[in-house]
Amino acid sequence: MPKIGPFRGVYYNPQKIADLSQVATPPYDVIAFEEEGRYRARHPNNIIRLILPRGEGGVDRYREAARYLREWEKEGVLIRDEKPSLYPYQQVFTSPSGEIKKRNGFIALVKLEPWGHGRIIPHEETSPKPVEDRLRLTEACGANLSQVFTLYSDPAGEIEGQFAEVWTSPPRYEFQDDDGVFHRLWQADDRRILTEVEKRMRDKTLLIADGHHRYKTALIYRERMRERFPSYTERSPFEYTMLYLTPIEGEGLLILPTHRLVTPREPFDLKGFYTALKKYFSFNFFNFNDTGGEKAARESFFMALDKKIPGRYSFGLYIGGEKRYSHIISKEEIKVKDLLKGYPEVLRELDVTLVDGFILKELLEVEQEDVGLLKGRNTALEEVHAGRYRTAFLMNPPSIQQVKRVVDAGEVMPRKTTFFYPKVATGLVINKIVPAEEVALV
Repeated sequence: MPKIGPFRGVYYNPQKIADLSQVATPPYDVIAFEEEGRYRARHPNNIIRLILPRGEGGVDRYREAARYLREWEKEGVLIRDEKPSLYPYQQVFTSPSGEIKKRNGFIALVKLEPWGHGRIIPHEETSPKPVEDRLRLTEACGANLSQVFTLYSDPAGEIEGQFAEVWTSPPRYEFQDDDGVFHRLWQADDRRILTEVEKRMRDKTLLIADGHHRYKTALIYRERMRERFPSYTERSPFEYTMLYLTPIEGEGLLILPTHRLVTPREPFDLKGFYTALKKYFSFNFFNFNDTGGEKAARESFFMALDKKIPGRYSFGLYIGGEKRYSHIISKEEIKVKDLLKGYPEVLRELDVTLVDGFILKELLEVEQEDVGLLKGRNTALEEVHAGRYRTAFLMNPPSIQQVKRVVDAGEVMPRKTTFFYPKVATGLVINKIVPAEEVALV
């Protein structure tokens, strides 16, 4: 069973940082290069200097992050809670359809369980490079700088209800980010709340929604720390990692797609590519020209993408230089799943498996590490218009039911299949891993 623990969080001192929007960022892996520079220039204590250190002046960048962390603590920019706590966290945002939504959750320590076993379950594949990067950062800083985003089932809202009084009290932080999302964080050290939440979480299964690389990093870090401290116990802090937990039934659980951007091998046989696609797919074109019509074509293109056709694969395509956007739909009489015979049945129903496993891998012969991944449809198209990529594949998101079916079958989705929105802000609270301390289990 998942073992939940409170912790003494490290947080930005409100006496020194009055506006958290100046120092908080999204998670490291969704920050574009130009956004990184903006956050770095925004404030000298911005968390970007910890999560994406540059190593300026030839300094090892991981040591640079650790130095900043020590200095900010010494200067009182970062301070630590006196009592072990849970951290209720609320986000209010506008969905792509224009609805105002609210997502409630909380931040806690959770005892680590083996990858793919036990009650903490991944749903996406990972890559070794990000894990190595986050591992070196964790070892240098001795801290979890951001949370792993997890889901649990609580249809009656019993766990959220334990924070009923907290939600109506003034938060420690309240700020609006660059995307217009409102973030509110509280600190809860009331023993009744800690005990009730821990008790009600005992029978839960946690699904990793976001932060797979961070979770795998925590597992490797734990093994290394066990070697260094062979007298460890179940309360040793490296036996745990920092998670954000939110109910899967919550109104604010929104899944967006992650789009694929590629530059196929040269020369690109465009005619042959279309010929291969037309064996299995039909095309709806949205045309424009040099004198105008692109905006209207784009809007109609997006509207078509949003109309999911039951039992059919569909995705969007834009090839740089063409004066049209293409909505591609599998032909009803063609068994496209036969192209994915090497994949488990539960994965063969996903649009992203078809794009990754057949179109990119087989038709275009693009290596996985050469595929760009972006969250926004407009941004993806602009990347191709600007010539930074040759082709954009616009995906529809999987449903939460599809995610659950994959997990229940013991499988994982292709990397970056899902984009849970909004992301949990980085800079809300840090978990300092002090080997001499113990986790305060309730």
